[in-house]
Amino acid sequence: MSATQRITWLERNILHPAERLEQALGDENKPHFVHWESELLDRRGPYLPQDIDDFSSSLNALRDQVEGLIKTLETDVDQGIKSTDEFRFSIVFDALHDLHEFFPDFPLSRGNWDPELREMIGIVPEFVRRIFLETTGEHEQLDSPIKIAIDDIRKSRTKSN
Repeated sequence: MSATQRITWLERNILHPAERLEQALGDENKPHFVHWESELLDRRGPYLPQDIDDFSSSLNALRDQVEGLIKTLETDVDQGIKSTDEFRFSIVFDALHDLHEFFPDFPLSRGNWDPELREMIGIVPEFVRRIFLETTGEHEQLDSPIKIAIDDIRKSRTKSN
């Protein structure tokens, strides 16, 4: 889902229903939560079960969290940041950094260009694509993120030596 679609979903499925619930839980609606017999037996006047107060508190916390997330997503939209790109780069970087950490002598290579398949082929690109497929359920070439991640690992290797 794009950031804009997530914002719309959060507004429709969380914020708008939460607003309705908050209104329904207002003081003027307390009598709706008590059976007349309970109120007579308790003889304590208007009564709102503690669970409703706790629920209202939790609902406010959820609304605040969702509003914060929406602000973050709106900032991403304004700056042209696509979360799908972030996920893609994160998965590729993590896969290659882990590969390098556990097998530091394994040569990191982008592979070789296959004109028929129109993609880079090799052990490292296949490894990364498989992890990406298992993680996201999607198959992508990932040539650019693989190149950037390998360059980053090589730079960090050079700095540490």
